[in-house]
Amino acid sequence: MIARFLDTFFRHVLLLLLPPMLIPLIVGPIALYMTPVYYETWAGIWVERPTYLAYNDDWNRYNTPAQNQTGRLNELLRTRSFMLEVAKKTSLEPLTASAKGEEAIADIFGKGLLIMPNGNQLVLVRFRAGTPQISYQVVNALIETFRDKASDRSSQALLAISFYESRQQTADEEFTKARDALRRYVAANPRLTSIDPSAGAAATAASRLGLPTAAIDPQLAELLRQVQVAEAGLDRARTALDQAQLDASASMEGQQLGFQLVDQPRMPTTATRERRRMLIYPIAALLVGIGISSTLLVLLIMSDGTARSEQELLGTARVLGSVPEIRVRDVPKKAGPDVTRRAVGYPAGMALAAPGGTK
Repeated sequence: MIARFLDTFFRHVLLLLLPPMLIPLIVGPIALYMTPVYYETWAGIWVERPTYLAYNDDWNRYNTPAQNQTGRLNELLRTRSFMLEVAKKTSLEPLTASAKGEEAIADIFGKGLLIMPNGNQLVLVRFRAGTPQISYQVVNALIETFRDKASDRSSQALLAISFYESRQQTADEEFTKARDALRRYVAANPRLTSIDPSAGAAATAASRLGLPTAAIDPQLAELLRQVQVAEAGLDRARTALDQAQLDASASMEGQQLGFQLVDQPRMPTTATRERRRMLIYPIAALLVGIGISSTLLVLLIMSDGTARSEQELLGTARVLGSVPEIRVRDVPKKAGPDVTRRAVGYPAGMALAAPGGTK
């Protein structure tokens, strides 16, 4: 089988080598011509969580700052509103007016934008586009829009502060109201000034017995309870307001420290071809050519009916005789007819001299 394979291959070597050589030569220039040219813009963002500034955030403690910031940016890019906000700050703004334009923007961002961590605290933003202007504009717009989102979080902190301020004002009013009610009740009942057991003869019998205020005057006890509750609520509101103001200030400072643009994006000046696509198509063409040659070789072997040994003729034809393989050693350079006759006669003589040979 191997002999048949090699014989067929070398018999049609030009035909079998033509597809692996011709197809890559045709596909290579076409792939080079059809490979798109793009412009690439980079930007580096330094992300660091302040060590001595405590504030509430939504970061995963088991990830690095760069991984957390990368995850936040990628999650925002999955939202339609954020993606359109970025596109409106670039030359892609006309596409935001239609649904097909939004699909085109999503396709451009999906193929050209890459956000990845490079170490523990460095985030790299890369965008590829067909023009240098769009490449540069998208990176700038992305960073600017993300900073605006950070400003939105600051606005939320201000709203929280406003809420706690309103709570403090309400608690202050309730405390003032309860305290004024207590003062008016005490002023309307002068006898209540003698409930102190240390007042001596002026103290009432109940106070001298050490009974609580509720036993002496239930209404006074209720007013005192309301004053205590209102004062405790006012203290809690003040504490919550102070904590909210501290958290808001720390959060704004932490965001400024945690998102620093260390490598400014630059307008690309040279175009780049996508090397992967340039190599994939010629390699695929080579594999297709090899497949065609292999298929052609199998078809040639199957269609070849040449017999190369006596065993292949058994059962199909009667063998009358066979010419043995002639191997002549030390043949002179100028071989005459005698040399050829001897070369043919030697095997014949050996066959006659063998036992059972015909004479």
